[in-house]
Amino acid sequence: MAGVDLLLRAAGLERAGLEGVVATRGPGSFTGVRVALATAQGLALALGIPAHGYSSLLAQAARTDVPECLAAQPARRGSVYVQPFARRESRIEALEDPRIVAVASLLESRLPVVAPVGLVLPPGTPMAPAPIGPAEALLHLLAREEHPDPGTLTPLYLEPPPAMQPTRRPPWPPSPKAS
Repeated sequence: MAGVDLLLRAAGLERAGLEGVVATRGPGSFTGVRVALATAQGLALALGIPAHGYSSLLAQAARTDVPECLAAQPARRGSVYVQPFARRESRIEALEDPRIVAVASLLESRLPVVAPVGLVLPPGTPMAPAPIGPAEALLHLLAREEHPDPGTLTPLYLEPPPAMQPTRRPPWPPSPKAS
């Protein structure tokens, strides 16, 4: 919430002046996606305003005006999440499902790549110009949305969480204090 407050102050806005909430729903870090979606849902419910979620890859693709691009987001261990997109009239549509690839493979992309600032790509990777940031791209996407839908605030994961709950009980008896 401190980050949200800083963002609002930097924009000269008050929470009461918000007309909607938008968030990315992944793919991305398991915890980051959960925190973003919970924050967006909480703000929307508390303020009584609409909310909508978009793929983080669609948000990257919306940063450029090229006819086709390969959107990339960082993943773990030298990998990236990627998805190709095309502009069709005023809409951006996915050409394939998102997938995980080695970051080094972006060098061979037939499509120009649009990626977040700071994602280290191999030298020579074909790049799409991205004159706007992901936050502004999300606002452009939301402005085109006829009916924002809070049901879209669901996580999009391509990998299992880094830690899983155990599937079997421990061999020792439960503590009497636990009940």
